[in-house]
Amino acid sequence: MSTGPAVPMEWERYIELIAGIDRSLQHVIDPADPWLKQEAIQQMAMSLSQGYAPIMAQDSRVPGFYTFLNPVIKSAAPNPDYMYRSTFVEGGGTYRLSGWRGTTLFLHIGIGSGYIGVDDKPGPSVGHIDADTLTLDDQGRFSVILSAERPGGHDGDWYPLPANARTIGIREASYDWENEVDSRIAIERLDDVGGFTRPTMDEIAYRLERLAGFPERYAQLFVHFVKTLSQHPVNQVVLNTWSDIGGLAEQTYYEGLFEFSEGEALILETEVPERVRYWAVLLADQLFNTIDWEKCQSSLNGFQARLDGDGKFRAVIAAEDPGVPNWLDTAGRFKGVVQGRWYQASSAPTPTLKRVKLSDLRDHLPADTPHIDRAARRESLLARFRGAQFRRKW
Repeated sequence: MSTGPAVPMEWERYIELIAGIDRSLQHVIDPADPWLKQEAIQQMAMSLSQGYAPIMAQDSRVPGFYTFLNPVIKSAAPNPDYMYRSTFVEGGGTYRLSGWRGTTLFLHIGIGSGYIGVDDKPGPSVGHIDADTLTLDDQGRFSVILSAERPGGHDGDWYPLPANARTIGIREASYDWENEVDSRIAIERLDDVGGFTRPTMDEIAYRLERLAGFPERYAQLFVHFVKTLSQHPVNQVVLNTWSDIGGLAEQTYYEGLFEFSEGEALILETEVPERVRYWAVLLADQLFNTIDWEKCQSSLNGFQARLDGDGKFRAVIAAEDPGVPNWLDTAGRFKGVVQGRWYQASSAPTPTLKRVKLSDLRDHLPADTPHIDRAARRESLLARFRGAQFRRKW
């Protein structure tokens, strides 16, 4: 990370800088809600911890992958099926990615031109590598070089690194959390630009200034995004791509605000594309944090979900267990965000949401919808939590 004008940082000054984090509250959809305000303040603390790794602990001369989103850092509605890893690079550098592919559904390597929350303006993706196009040896290992030009004498896998490259990000998708095995990946810089050295005083001060501003820069984009969804009718979704800030190529999202009352539920109904590599739906809160997916069934993917006899996917969004397989648990919330993904799909259906009374729920579902009793739900949630813990988060 480059340095800028800075003065030596004193603790009092840093406290003064982070005092401005509460400006993030202006981006909250309903700051008058005392419970939501308390969650927003909690998010400010989470955001500081989230910014530490990319701002304070990254060096493009000696890069290394870290996790940016995970079951603890749930901002920006991370996909429960994805493991997200990132590192900083320089467009003029030469890097090698190597490791084991694993057995997950897909492993996507993206090259970005600006980093969310770290840079004042995030940039779009400038390159994509599907790990399944790389050469694997008989043990499932791969090695690929990224550089401006193919190195002389190198006849292995190579990918061009654009001049404006700033980050390399990993999205690794798992359908079957319990049984699929995550990849193992390392990055090395091959051109000699010197190794790691003790950061200068100015560099430390500059990075601390950037860290203090991280929560608001992040909130301006993602917490505020919930406000933009309020421009559309509640319980209605719209399509999006997030392509301008590094969204996954060939992935279409559907997003919208959900709302219901005690004793009610929402039925999400959609066609499923004839051809689709991956699909899923998740619930997020009003700050755009994915609702805890390890302890709650707040998301479902194409492996976990049950399709009805007519081929459609129907899920019930509810604050209490409705006794159906495709329950999307709000963890007691009655407002939030619903978001789905269609990846490498032949079409991008737009689901509908229907508000119903819980007492009448079965009247609005196919007659053959199974009943899930308390014991069966407990077993499925234990298996879900077990599988979530198997994933490589850190």
